[in-house]
Amino acid sequence: MPATPSPLPEPDPRPGGSGTAGSDGTARPPSFGRALANPAFSRLWVAQLISQSGDFIFEVALLWLVLKLTASPFAVAVIVTGAILPGVILGPFVGVYVDRWDRRRTLIATNVVQGLVVAGLSGLVLAGKENLPDVFAIVLMLGAGATTVRTASNAYVPSVVPVEDLPPANSLLSLSGSMNQIVGLSIGGVFVALLGVDLPIEYDALTFFAAALLVYTIVPRGASAAPPPTRLPGAFRAEFAEGLSFIRKNRFMLELIVIGVIVNFFGNGIFALFAPYAAFVLHGGAAVYGALGAFVAVGALVGALAIGRVDSRRTAGRYIFVGGVGIGVFVLLVGLAGTLVPALGFLFGAGLTLSVTNIPISVVMQAKIPGRLLGRVGATFGALIMATSPAGPLFAGWLAQRWSVSGVFVLSGLVIAVVIGVGAITMTAIRTVEY
Repeated sequence: MPATPSPLPEPDPRPGGSGTAGSDGTARPPSFGRALANPAFSRLWVAQLISQSGDFIFEVALLWLVLKLTASPFAVAVIVTGAILPGVILGPFVGVYVDRWDRRRTLIATNVVQGLVVAGLSGLVLAGKENLPDVFAIVLMLGAGATTVRTASNAYVPSVVPVEDLPPANSLLSLSGSMNQIVGLSIGGVFVALLGVDLPIEYDALTFFAAALLVYTIVPRGASAAPPPTRLPGAFRAEFAEGLSFIRKNRFMLELIVIGVIVNFFGNGIFALFAPYAAFVLHGGAAVYGALGAFVAVGALVGALAIGRVDSRRTAGRYIFVGGVGIGVFVLLVGLAGTLVPALGFLFGAGLTLSVTNIPISVVMQAKIPGRLLGRVGATFGALIMATSPAGPLFAGWLAQRWSVSGVFVLSGLVIAVVIGVGAITMTAIRTVEY
């Protein structure tokens, strides 16, 4: 348990409540099969699988388009910053409304709007009128949509999945992202190299509409998916404050925020430099850029399959720290690698350790936050932990232009490893967390 007490528990409408026992009275082990046999979760998972299949192809097209238009790592960093900003600025407010709204309908509506926005970008590209300010505005809108979908999905999963199956459920969601990243970045790189950016953008728009249709087929169940519609004057402020109060009283979250604001600053800066790393360090094109991201995803897929089978109810903190230090070490090694093959190997390691770190964090959050607070607490926590992230890509792009892309990888990896290593020694709430 955290070193400081959490708020008193409340009745929880989620399946399994605080845990479901087997026939012998012991807690059931995590089960991928049981999670996939759950109709509501499986449809949500497939909807994400479809939507993300377009997202990663779109990512290659978008960032490579910006790099070709500007030949500037800093311009790429600006676009990445635009994708991050909405989560930091809008996240806490979106979280309050996600707790008010029907989460299933929120997912449907947001996917439709995102599809329309991407279709608009496709029109600009086909007309030959794309420019950096318009692309930045579109990325801001897509970032706002992604923040809403992420918040609603994270809050919706515990309402349809029992607590013992949260590890495999979150692993499956991570796994779908990894599979799409492998295929999307690989195919996207080849498509962009051969056919340009038009078709990847159009395909991404279609995947949003398909995901919305699939979520529509989920049969609603339970009150947790649809909070009461009645709200008193001033309720927004009270609900927002309630989410902040929950975070303030949980030392586990406070310690994660301290680590997160530093790690995410450098981590998001590294992400912004993948395309420049492919172009200026490895001297490759869009296909090489796609391969770099694909190998991160292969590692993340392997990590998700492994950690999803682990009953981490007593050991989550250890996985968070071990994985976090591993991320830093592998990022540092990528910076030292000057050729493609070792870079791909180190990125595989970075992806694996990302899953080992991030999945236990998601599971603990979903298990310990009351269902009615999941939207606002999750979104506010996400905004706080990502508070410095928008500045990370700008700093990394600026430093890469004045120093070197490889040097930024080395510096970032070193900082991440040291910060998480120190946290492992000093932050007892994370190290001893249970759910």
